[in-house]
This record gives sequence, structure tokens and C-alpha cells, in this order.
Amino acid sequence: MNIQLTISLLVSDRPDTLNKCLDSLVPLLKDLESELIIVYTGKSQDTLELAKQYTSHIVPFTWCSDFAKARNAGLREARGEWFLYLDDDEWFDDTADIIRFFQSGEYRQYESALYIQRNYQDREGMTSFDTSVGRMCRITPETRFVYPIHENLSPFPNPCKKLDAFVHHFGYVEQAEGKNLTEKTNRNIPLLLQRLETESDDIQCYMQLAQEYRNILQFDKAIEYCRKGLDSAAKEKRIFSQELWMQVNLPLFISAAGDKKQALEEGERILQSLRTLEASEAHLHSILSGFCLELKEYGKGLEHVNTYHARMRYLKRHPEDASRQNGGTVTYESAKSRAIPTYIAGLLFAVELNEPRRMKEILTWIPWDNESEIALQYETLEKWKEDHPDHRQTILEGFSRLQTDNTYVSLQKALYAEERQDITEAENLFGQCCKAVNSESVLCQLAGLAARNRFVIDPVLEQISAETWDVCTKRLAERTEISEMPDFLAGIQAGTTDYPIYAGRLEQRFLERQLIQDGLDISQILELLRRYSELTLTEADIIYNEKILRNPEHYALPFQYKFAFIIKNILENLEHKRYADCIPLLKKALQMYPDMTVVIKKLSRYLEEKMSASGPAVSEEFAALGRQVKQVLYGLMENKQWQEAYGVVNQLAALLPEDLEVLKLKQEILRQSNFQTRSSE
Repeated sequence: MNIQLTISLLVSDRPDTLNKCLDSLVPLLKDLESELIIVYTGKSQDTLELAKQYTSHIVPFTWCSDFAKARNAGLREARGEWFLYLDDDEWFDDTADIIRFFQSGEYRQYESALYIQRNYQDREGMTSFDTSVGRMCRITPETRFVYPIHENLSPFPNPCKKLDAFVHHFGYVEQAEGKNLTEKTNRNIPLLLQRLETESDDIQCYMQLAQEYRNILQFDKAIEYCRKGLDSAAKEKRIFSQELWMQVNLPLFISAAGDKKQALEEGERILQSLRTLEASEAHLHSILSGFCLELKEYGKGLEHVNTYHARMRYLKRHPEDASRQNGGTVTYESAKSRAIPTYIAGLLFAVELNEPRRMKEILTWIPWDNESEIALQYETLEKWKEDHPDHRQTILEGFSRLQTDNTYVSLQKALYAEERQDITEAENLFGQCCKAVNSESVLCQLAGLAARNRFVIDPVLEQISAETWDVCTKRLAERTEISEMPDFLAGIQAGTTDYPIYAGRLEQRFLERQLIQDGLDISQILELLRRYSELTLTEADIIYNEKILRNPEHYALPFQYKFAFIIKNILENLEHKRYADCIPLLKKALQMYPDMTVVIKKLSRYLEEKMSASGPAVSEEFAALGRQVKQVLYGLMENKQWQEAYGVVNQLAALLPEDLEVLKLKQEILRQSNFQTRSSE
């Protein structure tokens, strides 16, 4: 019986992933005439016994730091027409297309095949990048593995089939976490340098050296070997995948070394070299547009964005070329993944150059239907609008012409309708947005739209958690003018019947913001604190049972409720002129809610005035409170929160007028704040 496929698996001692790997191969072993060979380099008997459950063909191999030799040990045992190899830290998600490839007989038309390796950079699998890998080929007498590390099949002949399959690979997690990185690099670099002594034009070796030095952040060395590799590659007639990789990464290495301008110049030189392909050109134009943004080279940046778009259109129209142009992480798909940030940069260039037509055109290029990716850019888009208020009307008009169901775009259309005073259209579009609230930025803008126009906001609120709404209310409190807060709150209250607690949370955040503003007299502060305490404790009564609320310091109560209890007691003591009883409560309030330091300081000054005739014991109480506030001040300074620190130090100076250290701290805060302001200009 003819064996169609030999699967060779290199196994060490990774029992946690080996089982997943072997299980993923079972469909191939069941549905194809195939064999599994395990090249075993480990020492664990348990791992070996697990491997023996899937095959009896086990090749022991003593590890010698040479992956090619280990792979060739499995290749020598192969009896299949085709050969597939993988590691024990990766496993197939679905092998259906590989099975179809062989069962249909299509494999007879090809000499090799690619599939995707999805490389995860965290153990949770949240961050990853895809690489096309050539791990399958027809076996010929010349087939062998070369290179002791990052081994390759040679020859890897054409025509090559791109399969719709991918493996999950967690081998880069330790590298991303910085574990064993130096050890691996110290092992790999001497092996690569040794190979260069006999193979001085080996572009694979140069590329790997650049990667190794990149991994340990020695960018000067990475640049050196990238340049040497490109010089060697230029001697070849063909453009190989390693050359594409070095073309794209050399400017990145130069940038990482600290010279954006030289990185831009190097990238442009590579683009003029006549050794590029469309996939690498697309990457380079995208990367260089990012450099232009940082260097404020807006005209040049817009050219790079336009050329990136042209290259991507070409590759989309010529899928055969797109499939062939594979430089590891430099592929059509990886270039495609750069589209959104590249086009966002294009919008920034166009508005800086005052080119509204180009701006509207670039808006149509953005893949708005890719909501999960584009949502990451909503904050950037909002800042873009805020930074260019003179172009707001043009920007919104550009959004109004887009044909997409994207929530963010629908929101911009609603804002445009609102500006045109077409409230009916704005409300219809608002309703469309309510179906998918997928970002904090969208949520905050929907809340503003609802508040201004008295739209019913319940369909929005029913989709989100209390935690998400809390984040939104803090942002709304930061961005809403204090004079506009009453109308804003009234609009939200009018628009919700089912979520009064959410409306109350917004009022709490507004009150917190009002309390820390300058210019309030003590009567205004006391009135705001009274409302804040009543509102917060009313919410607590609704959410928590009476048993918990009988103990205001219960561990399960959030700090805002505990703070409100303390404020309630302070206000009661003030009403009954029990001033001395307020001091320990103020200390506790400060510890409970440091963000309200300014308010607590104002209360402290008020108390000091009331108790000025009470003697030295009271003064010592205030001194202790002052020392506690000073610790808060140190924390603000350590975090470089100079504006907040300045407000606190002024209050502290009033509380501790004889403390010279406070005056020194005030001077330091002023110096650092001034330096930070000048640095940002």
C-alpha cells in the first residue's frame, strides 16, 4: 500500500502541549494513507509512553544543538510521497483542507505546500501574529534539512499550494516573556557565526543573526547583519523570502536604535533598489508612513499611504502573486493587517495638509466592517477630530458618505445629522448604534448625543455592565464643562426609566468633579457633599442587604460607599458642632479616597478655623492629618502627577504653615511642572 504522507514530529519533554499536538494529527492518520514518525530527544518516560500511544515508529535522538540533524533523522525513516514536519509545542486547529488536498488528488499537481503558523505571545492566546510556513513537500532524493537552527527543507520546490490550515504555536511565549532568551541567543549566535566562516554569502544565516541580535535588543549588530545579508542577496538573480524579511526589518532596526530620520531614508533607498516585490513594498510604505507621522513629514507620509494602497490593490487583483510573495512574516496577509493604522495615518496627513478631498477618499479605504480591529483606533480618530475643530464639518461629511453598518461610522452620521438639525435622522441613526456598543469612545459619544437630544438611552445601557458604565461616567465627568453638567444629567435622566442607578452613578461622578473645582466656598462644598452622600448611600441601600449596611466598614462594600458613610458622619458632627470628632473621620476619608484630597483639605481648614481656640491638642491632631496628606503628596510626585500635586501642596501649606519642607516641595513641583510643559512643546 502506498503511503501518501509522512508526518515527522520532533518531541522533547513538553507533555502539556504534546497531547494536543498528537490529538490534532489523528484525523490525518485516520483519513489518509499516512504514517507518524516521532524523533524523540527527551528524557521523560511519561512523555515517551504518551508518544507510544500514537505510533510505534519512534526514533531516539541525542540532542546536539542541531535541528537540521534531528529533522533529517526523521526524514531518513520516511516512506511517504510527501513529508510534513512540526514540533510538539504546536497543533493543528483543523486538518480538513490538508485531507481534501490529498484525497482529491490535487497534491499530484504540486511539489510543496504552505500553511499558517499562528504564533502566540502570551499564555492566554490573546496576542498573536501569523506566519506562512513551508512545512510540507514532495520527497525527492535531494530533499534534506539545512541550517542547525531555524532549519529549512531544501530544496523547497514550486509549484506551491497555499492550504487553508493553521497550527497554534506557543513556542514564542517564553521569548515574549524574556525567559531563556539570553541562553538561547548565546547558543545560537556562535553556531551561526561558525556557519558564516564556510558559507559567507548565506543570506539565511545573516537573517537569523539579525533576528538573534534583535531579540536581545542589540540593534547595531542586527543592522550590521541585515545590511550584509541584503548585500549577499543582491548577488542572486531571484528574490528570496529572507531578502524580503531583511528589507522590511532593516528600517525598523534603525528606528529602534534611535534614528527615525535615517530609518526613513534607508527604507526609501530600499524601495528604489529594484529588488523589492509588492508585498515587501506594501510593508515598507506602511512602516515609512509611521516614521513620517513622528517626523511630521506630512506630504511624504501621504505619498507612502497612497502607494501602500496601490500595492495592496495590485495584490488583491493578483492572488497568484500575493500567494507567491512569502517572506515569513512578510506576506500579503501581514501587509493587509497594517491597513487600518496606515490609513488612519493617511487621515492625519490629509487634514494637516488641508486636503479634504484626499481625507474623504482615505475614509473609503478603511475596512470599517472589521470592527474588532478598527475599534482599537476609535480613540485616535476622536483625538483627530478634537485636534482639528475647523475640519469637523468636513470630517463628519466624509463619514456620512460611507456605505457600512459600522457602529462608529453610524455614530458620526448621527452627529452630522445633529449638526444639520435633522434630529429625526439623528435619532434613527442613534437607534442603529444602540445595536452594537463596542467601545468606550462610542459609549461616551452616544451618552452625549442622548443627553443633548433627550433620546431614550435604555437600549444602550442594557448592553453594558456597571463597570463599563463607571469607566464612561468618569470620562464624561472629565470632559463635560461644569456649567453644562445639570443639562447633561437631566437629559440622561429623561432618557432612562429602567436604569436609575446608572443615572445616579453619573451624578456621583459629576459631583466629585464639582467638589474639586476652584472657587467654592464652604457652604457650597457642604451642600455638594450632602447631595453626594445621600445619592451614594441611597444606591447602597438598593444594592446591599441591611445586614451589610449595618457595618459601614464591611469588607464587601466598595470604597465609594465607605467614603459616603464617613462624609455623612462628618456632616452630622459639623451640624452638632462636634468638631473634634471630625478629625479622625477626615483621616479615614483621606485614606479611603485619596482622589478627594482637595475636598478633605478644604474641610480641614474649615475645621481649623472653628477649633482655633481649642488648644494644642487639637493642633496636634491637625499636624497628624497634615503628615498623612503629605504622604499622598509624595505619591503624586512619584507618579509625576504635577498638576494634582500642585493643588494638594497649596492646601497642605495652609494646613502646615510652619512646615518648611512643604515650601520646598512646592518649589520642586513648580520646577517639574514647568519642565514637563516645556518638554511637550
